[in-house]
Amino acid sequence: MTEYIPEKQDVVWLNFNPSSGKEIGKRRPALVLSNKEYSKVTNLVLVCPITHAKKNHLRMTGLLIPTTEVLGIDGFINPLQIHTFDYKARKIDKIGELDDSTFFDVIRIVNDIIE
Repeated sequence: MTEYIPEKQDVVWLNFNPSSGKEIGKRRPALVLSNKEYSKVTNLVLVCPITHAKKNHLRMTGLLIPTTEVLGIDGFINPLQIHTFDYKARKIDKIGELDDSTFFDVIRIVNDIIE
């Protein structure tokens, strides 16, 4: 069996625990931002968490991107809480891939944050 290596645009299940303070926690879906080569070299993956965001005030700002029930996941991609994890230690599982248009919306917000 071939070991899964995360690739950008993948939607995955990932354990965010332990978390601290306002960090997102628990096992949840996430969007992979980093490419496969980065993951091969570092054993890390760069992700945005996906949350239901029912109580999140940012939901109405347009900064959280609806998944529109992509791959059976109803929630919001949160590009404001980017995380890097050891994907092997966090027991990552691929769910599927996000569509190009939604992925580019997320990348646009991430770029606005880092510019």
